[in-house]
Amino acid sequence: MSAPGPVVVGLGLHRPMQPKELEGIAHHKPIQHDPDDVVPTAVVDGIQGLVARRVAEAPFSIAVGVVELHQYAGVSGGHKAVSVGCGGRSTIAQLHSRSRVLQSGVGIGIIDGNPFRAAVEALGRAAGCRLALVWVPATGEWLFGTPEAVVREGLSRIQPWSFVSNRAPGVVLKVPQSKACSLYQASRAATYLSESPSPAIEEGGTIVIEASCPEGLGAEAGFIHALRGCAPPWRALLSGPEPTGAGAQRAVMLARLAERFHLQVEGCANPEPLLEVGIIARREVESRPPTWLVVDDPFQRLPQCVDPLQ
Repeated sequence: MSAPGPVVVGLGLHRPMQPKELEGIAHHKPIQHDPDDVVPTAVVDGIQGLVARRVAEAPFSIAVGVVELHQYAGVSGGHKAVSVGCGGRSTIAQLHSRSRVLQSGVGIGIIDGNPFRAAVEALGRAAGCRLALVWVPATGEWLFGTPEAVVREGLSRIQPWSFVSNRAPGVVLKVPQSKACSLYQASRAATYLSESPSPAIEEGGTIVIEASCPEGLGAEAGFIHALRGCAPPWRALLSGPEPTGAGAQRAVMLARLAERFHLQVEGCANPEPLLEVGIIARREVESRPPTWLVVDDPFQRLPQCVDPLQ
């Protein structure tokens, strides 16, 4: 039997992981993905596929990830661990361009007819991803099989929506610590709600994310530059020159949120970087009236209004 291949940590365009964050897999001697040390695979929907050299050199790869809600791919997991997590800088940038993340069919909880999902899967196949092992937090299960099959099965088992009959004036989203390290990561909870099919919040209402954000805005240069380039509600990010750089698409989604709702951050360890870009942030966690909704894990389940016309 041949020796097992390397364990490659897919970083996408995010910062390298710290030794403490890798303790659980340190015995595998993991290699952190470098988006600039890549080789070409295939052109998919006009996107030049690039993947980490160590992944490309292997006979095939097994993607390890999590099936939970995702802004563009519908749900995470499957081929995404390779095509994006281990992808090249320009591949990731093209895939996350403003026009692609806002195109028809792209959406949270949607995989059928989703062009973003289709591109992710085609890029993964071109990179040699054949199998996937995924954890489904909502059900506490592991699934193993082909990347397409485990994603579809995982989505069928989770219940991403909770339903209410009235829209609330505000919603508090309690971000789990694993995703509360920065505004870049934590703000996904807010835009997942704002971009969901029928968010259970009144137009003009307030979305509060409870997140410590010890890393401030985050390490994604494109996201930071976009937010600093114009003041809230960041309309220029939607109609002006397209923002570029790592994480710029997250700023675009915040601009979309700001068209309909107000955003605040509470329980923030260091509010100053957020305040500097015009986001209301405070260390304290305020009590809210009973008419507000509270969501314990917005990456697993989001409140929806049963009457989309209400």
